[in-house]
Amino acid sequence: MIKRLAPDISTRIAAGEVIERPSSVAKELIENSLDAGAKSISLYTEQGGKSSFVIEDDGCGIAFAELPLAVERYATSKISSLEDLENIATLGYRGEALASVAAVSRMEIRSRAAGVETGGLLRCEAGRITLHSETPAKPGTRIQIDDLFFNLPARRKFLKSSSAELRRIIQIVNDYALIHPEVFFRVQEEGRKILEYSAAASIAECIERRWGKQTKIFYSASTQGAVTARVWWNPIPDSRRVVVMLFVNGRRVQDAAVRAALTAAEGAAYGEWAVLIDLPPHDVDVNIHPTKEEIRFRRSQEIFKIVYDNAKAVCAQRHSITSGGVPPQPSPLPETPVSLSADETPRPVQSFYPSGAQPWNLVSKKAAPLYMSRVASPVESIFFPAEEEETSAAPPVQPKRYIGQSAEGFLIFDFPEALAIMDPHAAHERILFEEICESFKDNVATQRLTLPMEIPAAVRPEAELYKNELAALGFETEDGMVTAVPAIRGKGHLSPVDMLRSALRGIETERDEAKRDREVWWRMARLACRDAVKLGRRFEPEEAAELLARLERCETPYTCPHGRPTVFIIENKKLREWFER
Repeated sequence: MIKRLAPDISTRIAAGEVIERPSSVAKELIENSLDAGAKSISLYTEQGGKSSFVIEDDGCGIAFAELPLAVERYATSKISSLEDLENIATLGYRGEALASVAAVSRMEIRSRAAGVETGGLLRCEAGRITLHSETPAKPGTRIQIDDLFFNLPARRKFLKSSSAELRRIIQIVNDYALIHPEVFFRVQEEGRKILEYSAAASIAECIERRWGKQTKIFYSASTQGAVTARVWWNPIPDSRRVVVMLFVNGRRVQDAAVRAALTAAEGAAYGEWAVLIDLPPHDVDVNIHPTKEEIRFRRSQEIFKIVYDNAKAVCAQRHSITSGGVPPQPSPLPETPVSLSADETPRPVQSFYPSGAQPWNLVSKKAAPLYMSRVASPVESIFFPAEEEETSAAPPVQPKRYIGQSAEGFLIFDFPEALAIMDPHAAHERILFEEICESFKDNVATQRLTLPMEIPAAVRPEAELYKNELAALGFETEDGMVTAVPAIRGKGHLSPVDMLRSALRGIETERDEAKRDREVWWRMARLACRDAVKLGRRFEPEEAAELLARLERCETPYTCPHGRPTVFIIENKKLREWFER
């Protein structure tokens, strides 16, 4: 039998489509504040917004008589006709946000409209109005949401931890602060200031504030017909994710065509992208998703092309001297990410090595001793610092001899019964990686910075949330500055901020405290690989021999941390077969 659902049931179902978690509340109410012309927006949360969420703005406010309409579904001041739906220029328009929030919480609204001396107060619980009266109020609107999903316990069970929910709210605020430089934003959690953004002069200044002044940011913009696209890229060194912040006509959305254009332009487009697209409102349909996070372009191919062209230009800058990018470097080899469990290291690529235990094989230190003739360098190498001599005697074997270097930069060695070709970049990556791994075996010492470094605004909230975890790893932060970092061997020229970012990503990725340290140093070690010698650098014979010696002392010398082979070995037996000897 088909029957109509009771109003309270249908209301909660509809509300659940719009409000999924505290960050959904933040998004909807921030958009309302921006539509109201607010120049200051403050958020105050408890337990990541699960128990209490307050937003205050200095916008145009809501008239006292209209407060009950504000929490009524499909009541809105944004549109009034079907034609308006085709030309939406505001962030909100359906009149669902406040009604949905009210249906699943205990809500209070205090508002005073512009030009009015007295404000209004409205309270409602589970969508039912319990109080509506005049009251003194500041200009603008203050909305307080308590006990989110108190009447939907099943939905409340699916909420994450307080810190995880707070991070989602911070992400929303960060994104809208990026494209509204004229607005002051503040977030406080249980009385503790998490972030605060003063008004900025431009979006470019907000980008720099978010990603940090130490970061090289790449930018391109163009106009094709009625469509304008602006693209910024922050290629995070140790990231293997593509994070896209997309805004279409000021609306924070997701779109598969834009993401595809970015990845098509650059195969390794890892890092953070900010994409701003402006086009006539009638050329985009924003009314296709309950949370308004997805849209549909009328001519998606045009959008793909303009984003693709700008992404290509941005990626070209990275390797260009004349366009303001970093100096050109040799093209990196394709990187194959290696998935590791807590107790694994990259396995050797067996297909590159002949079978059988030959005396020239690269072996682990845990296996049989490696017999090799050490070549002492008469000069101190800037790449390979001197190490203590090993005292254990080794049986005399045929020495390994450095032959030379190919035009591409590969090192060629004559091994007993084999020819070896080494990729010096991959080999040096493995050496740096294991030096950092060695540093993390015991308690990591702390190295204080002579000049503290400012933490970028986007990183500051996470650094504050995980201050204790960072301290356990050897970091010290104070007043938005990095004052000390782990004193780890092999970190090369890593920026303190890069080290902090890498540690935070490791902490957020691995929630298991027993595995967290490994995740952090794994990421930091991969980051250190940037300091590895580049393929193409010319080597002195002593340096080449020392590089081989250090590689063979590694736990896993077969591959670099990314899984690429370090040495390709060809048996003399195979060579004789090839030449029919």
